[in-house]
Amino acid sequence: MPEHIRALIVVLVLGALAWVFARPAMVQIVSSKTYDRWRGLWLVTTLAWFLSHSFWIYVGIMSVLLLRFGRRETHVFGLYLLLLLSAPPRAAPIPGFGIVDHIFMLDHYRLLALALLLPYALSLSRRPSTTRLLQSPVDWLVLGYLALNTALAFREGNFTSDARTALMLWIDFFLPYYVASRSIQTIEGFRHALVGLVMGGVLLSVLAVFEVLRTWKLYDAASAALGLNPFVVYKTRGPFVRPGGTVLDSIVLGYVMVVASGAYLYLNRQIKGRLNHWLGWVSLASGVLASLSRGPWVGAGLLAFTFLVTSRRPVKRMLQAAAFSVVLLLGVSGTPAGQQFIKLLPFVGEEEQGNVEYRANLLTVSLPVIERNLLLGSADFIDAPELEVMRQGEGIIDIVNSYLAVALHAGMVGLLLFSGMFVQALQAIWRGMHWARQTRREDELALGRALFASVVSIAFIIFTVSGIYLIPTMNFIFIGLSTAYFLMQQSGRKVYPQGDL
Repeated sequence: MPEHIRALIVVLVLGALAWVFARPAMVQIVSSKTYDRWRGLWLVTTLAWFLSHSFWIYVGIMSVLLLRFGRRETHVFGLYLLLLLSAPPRAAPIPGFGIVDHIFMLDHYRLLALALLLPYALSLSRRPSTTRLLQSPVDWLVLGYLALNTALAFREGNFTSDARTALMLWIDFFLPYYVASRSIQTIEGFRHALVGLVMGGVLLSVLAVFEVLRTWKLYDAASAALGLNPFVVYKTRGPFVRPGGTVLDSIVLGYVMVVASGAYLYLNRQIKGRLNHWLGWVSLASGVLASLSRGPWVGAGLLAFTFLVTSRRPVKRMLQAAAFSVVLLLGVSGTPAGQQFIKLLPFVGEEEQGNVEYRANLLTVSLPVIERNLLLGSADFIDAPELEVMRQGEGIIDIVNSYLAVALHAGMVGLLLFSGMFVQALQAIWRGMHWARQTRREDELALGRALFASVVSIAFIIFTVSGIYLIPTMNFIFIGLSTAYFLMQQSGRKVYPQGDL
């Protein structure tokens, strides 16, 4: 039996178990019809990826599927987030014509953006109820950052290639931001969006745990069967293989699991039944741990800390969380597997300290390169002689810091706009939380706390990883969700002035 068929059987079994066990909790938040429809679309996406045997057949199947069901979906962003985590971002070039070698590289993420988000964005832009652009402070920074990078894309001198790069910026980043920030206008819309993210995270978690336990990356053979010829590398940390699942990279997987956990911080308030609560937390925590990525581990701790700090009784809740963590750590340390796990922990572990030194050295050698091109960075910064000492055994220089990568490419102007998006997003959520607290809308306040904690953890995690695969898109998604929350609370403030409740 071909490897990709065996992998498909495993994915279907694991996915079926995840959908069955998650159902009692999720149908308390979304309707059973929505849940069943999303499950069916996930199943078709998975079958198409493993059985199409041609990437372009897969594109055809998914395009028909997305165009048909996208028009019927009331809360399209929840479906988008679920399907975003349902297939890997392996890419193939759309053939060009004449002197144009190819139009652009198409992958699963761009297919979703073009076939699902673009039609919905056009529909949104025509609705009188849709808030116009530049009505939120975050809009200015997002558009400024994308406009700057659009202009910088043309400095390399190849108009066709530069235009392609500029176009991809708006497809990859602006479309998710715009639909997230404008399509979600009610608490129900937020719940559907976060359910899509959590279900995608739960499915990704069970795949990650399996890959670690069985030392088998499930989606690589299917990518090869589609004719995409993936470059397969089995990285390890200690005795464990680092999983990739549908997001291909372990640190990206950890990042996704952290933001899915942030979404669940809010959703678990809507779920009745202790067993349902714990199944959700165990599923997501298992995915965070299985990522074997220290940045997301610290990010998960920061997520919990920030959420607790913004609660009404932060000291009591933090003491409870600290006591639980100490007991758990002591229990884990009593087993051989637990001792091996502790060695992998940041700050106290002994494994792979060279990665920490690499990141520190990268920052040191990059500073002179940034100083030479202080305002707008450089298109060929990677060829700077100072960075040659960072070239690794694979022959690459890995800029494992998103802020540093932005500074090198777009200078201090780009860095100020990039970091400003996160700062302004946090400020927008904080203002929304203040309005929700004034009008005593406790459920919406809890949503704001979860979003605030998620953005804080994202801002930290991307300090430890470059903008690879899903990470930059998810950055803009959460900045968009922050804007949506601000606009929703601003609208609610007009409806429920302070003191009216």
